[in-house]
Amino acid sequence: HEQYVTQYRAVFVVNCKVDKDRALVHNTVPSKVGKRRRDSEEKETLSAHSERVNSVVCSTCSTEIGVLDSEEIYHFFNVIPSEP
Repeated sequence: HEQYVTQYRAVFVVNCKVDKDRALVHNTVPSKVGKRRRDSEEKETLSAHSERVNSVVCSTCSTEIGVLDSEEIYHFFNVIPSEP
């Protein structure tokens, strides 16, 4: 992954299951530390720059291992890379 060294992306996966009942919201705009904003400005920014993603779990043990975004790209975290 370009921004996070310990995260991986994939289009095709095995031994994974998408939990469509559990939708998460990912904020795509980094938070600005030290800047004060009004609550209304913060809500507008969050709604304009947020993306809904679905949780991805291991099909064997149901551990959450990543998310599936709206472009159907899997983003994995807490995993160990392996070669086929």
